[in-house]
Amino acid sequence: MEQNKEKNRSATLRNKLSFCEILKGINHQSRSMRSKLMIYLCCLVLAGTGILLVMLVASGVFSESGRQIEQNLQVHLQNQERDIKDRMDLFATNGIDLSKRLTIYLEREVLSYPYDIKELENDGDKLRKMQENMYMLLEGKLHVTRASGVYAAFDTTVNTSAPNAEYSRSGVYLRLANVSGNVLEDDVFLFRGNPNVAMQNKIQIHNRWNMEFNTEDMYWFNNQVSTGSNKAATEEYLWINRQHLKDTWENSIFLSVPVIGSEGKRYGICGLEISGLLFRLSYPKFESKYGDMVTIIAPVDQEKLLLSEGLSGSQGNSYINENDDLFIDTGKIYNVYSNSQGKYIGVQQTIEGAFDQQGRQWVIAILVSYGSFEAQERYEKIMMIAILMVFSIVMFIISLIISRQFVKPIEKGIENLKTDDFYKNDSRTGIAEIDILAEFLKSKEEKYKSMGAVPSEIEEMFDRFIKNSKELTASERNILEYYVNGYEIAELPDLLCISLNTVRKHNRNIYTKLEVNSKDELQIYIDLLVRCGRINEILK
Repeated sequence: MEQNKEKNRSATLRNKLSFCEILKGINHQSRSMRSKLMIYLCCLVLAGTGILLVMLVASGVFSESGRQIEQNLQVHLQNQERDIKDRMDLFATNGIDLSKRLTIYLEREVLSYPYDIKELENDGDKLRKMQENMYMLLEGKLHVTRASGVYAAFDTTVNTSAPNAEYSRSGVYLRLANVSGNVLEDDVFLFRGNPNVAMQNKIQIHNRWNMEFNTEDMYWFNNQVSTGSNKAATEEYLWINRQHLKDTWENSIFLSVPVIGSEGKRYGICGLEISGLLFRLSYPKFESKYGDMVTIIAPVDQEKLLLSEGLSGSQGNSYINENDDLFIDTGKIYNVYSNSQGKYIGVQQTIEGAFDQQGRQWVIAILVSYGSFEAQERYEKIMMIAILMVFSIVMFIISLIISRQFVKPIEKGIENLKTDDFYKNDSRTGIAEIDILAEFLKSKEEKYKSMGAVPSEIEEMFDRFIKNSKELTASERNILEYYVNGYEIAELPDLLCISLNTVRKHNRNIYTKLEVNSKDELQIYIDLLVRCGRINEILK
């Protein structure tokens, strides 16, 4: 049993073709010249396309970097816009609410009808009590909004006879001591107001504290407390451009809302502060392959982004001078911003309802260094060109290999057809057209041979013709050889460097010795000897 199994296994293995044999068989199958030529041309077209793409990429026609950075900027802008808009809406809502609550408090507990804020001038006790009572309201808004400061300034002063009393206004200004991104500590400082407010609420007094506000540093104060407008607080709130806090190193922007009485009188202003430090910590740089993206809020004046009046988030390697405004060159994909420090790429979006004192629209902008973008774009272009060049080179190599594999069998097949015994060979070229031609010639040759031997009379004529050719001189034999090779009489003078008369003389001698009467008769003998395979006998 075991021997039978072994024999069956051996027989099975012998019947199986190896992988190499299968490939060899496939390779020897005839393929049409058209299909091979089509593959060759496709490779050439692909190679040419690759070179064309290299040229287009090098010239900047295909700039994917521009579209990609625009997408990255737009995505980051949408995220930041949503957060900033929500925060500014929160500020505006709470600022307006603070204004209304202050109005109610003043008219119910501080002022007497007809509600004139000026009645508090030179009344230190009333002003102190008013400030102490409004502390909890201000502190609550400070923590609800996560602002860096909150304030309420009224159009009255504790001492009208003091120096610069016309610029001094009573009120309370609270600021947070420790700012850490979106997490604000509970350490509240009294920046402006009666010191008893700090003592009563157990908070510290800022080291740059003043008793009252100086309206010289608040250019918008007088405009908002003027009675020339009948608009409500919800319509008159403003976002005040970046201001430097006197005697400190800090810059801030402010939400300012007028405090309007029930009779339309203006008692003062109130609002919230966003410091530059808070904004930087709240909106850190966003790392991308094109460089660090920077978030900016600022007003726009025609084609200029007023960065000197806005705030910038953390910048990273995209350094932007916050005191230098940016000129805007609006583009189809992105904008180009420039100042004396350099160029930047970015996009921007207006903040609905946010205007400054001059009526200019506030916007959110996302910027990235133009130099970083160019470096990345150059790198991507080089990589793209390298990939396309490699692709083109590979296609050319494949085209060369295909052409060699395509031409070699054709040359081999043609050389094989030239031989006298081509019909005895059984080799195939792999080119369908050549193999079909070879089969046709083989069939014609076999048909010719099946007709039998040459008749004896014809054989005797050939023998006599060949015998007579032995009597030809060397010059005459040379001319006969040219005729065998297909040359005409008119071509021989130049080939042999002799005159036409000399050629004609040799022709007469050839006709006489070979017993023929004309060139046509001579050509018939030559053709017959070629077909019978005896032409070499007259050339020896």
